[in-house]
Amino acid sequence: MKLAWPVEIAGTGASVPDKVLTNEDLAKRIDTSDEWIVQRTGIRERRIAEPGQSTLTFCTAASRQALERAGMTPEEIDLIIVATITPEHTLPATACELQAALGCRWVPAFDTLSACSGYVWAMITAAQYINSGMANTALVVGGETLTTITDWDDRSTCILFGDGAGAAILRRSTDGQSGMLAARMGADGARGLHIYIPAGGSKEPACLRTVNEKLHYMRMQGREVYKFAVSTMRSILSETADDAGVSLDDVALVVPHQSNARIIESATQKAGVPPERVLMNIDRYGNTSAASVGIGLHEAYEEGRIKGGDLVMLVAFGAGLTWGSLLLRI
Repeated sequence: MKLAWPVEIAGTGASVPDKVLTNEDLAKRIDTSDEWIVQRTGIRERRIAEPGQSTLTFCTAASRQALERAGMTPEEIDLIIVATITPEHTLPATACELQAALGCRWVPAFDTLSACSGYVWAMITAAQYINSGMANTALVVGGETLTTITDWDDRSTCILFGDGAGAAILRRSTDGQSGMLAARMGADGARGLHIYIPAGGSKEPACLRTVNEKLHYMRMQGREVYKFAVSTMRSILSETADDAGVSLDDVALVVPHQSNARIIESATQKAGVPPERVLMNIDRYGNTSAASVGIGLHEAYEEGRIKGGDLVMLVAFGAGLTWGSLLLRI
């Protein structure tokens, strides 16, 4: 969908645990190797939370950094959206707990649950509030502690995931040039069980049996998800650029969800985007679900890979199955 929303990014932030889990570390506990993991995923290490750290830990740190980069105080925020599949608690929303942790006013605060697409969806949602006049400044955070829902005996999934958070402050454009040019969102619920957690919801509440059978850990049909991700990412890259009336050649940087290096390489190559214009950090952080695009966007700013006037494409796909894209004029 073509947009003409005068909404800009005022500041970004990111936070990841200090503890590093390498492929060699994993090879000591499961039947795998560094070569096997790198060849299939591109991951060399990931960050994992230590005891006492949680999703709120990283969301708070990332948010404080974003506020600092924006030169703003918590009192200036009037909307908070947190994207996560690993909330601080099932109840209340992590966004409400983040509001208290930061010392914000009693502003609207809520979570979104769209897995790896969450950060992009939250950005689009927050921008709608600003564009409509219902909010002036919004804090958007993608935060996860995926290692808490990872089965460390399942080598097909435990090699993939890491923890962390990425945050951004959105506000009405101050220069008349920055803004959001196009966005796409979608879901295919018929394939929802390709990535899911069997127990813990109303269908199968937690009990001794569900714990013993490891039904509170993520399960994934990797082959099906891979095919879906490559085709979907390739399509929405081109479609979103077309919506805005620009060429992918005009996009300075693509910041994709860091699912798998092979997925990203295959999809962007087929879409005609050269590797130097694609942000990749999966080798250091693994798949951090809703946090990955936010962490990547922050790194792009910090490393000087994007500048004022650049076109930047955010793109993600995940459980649901969901997908989303957002084209920004920085």
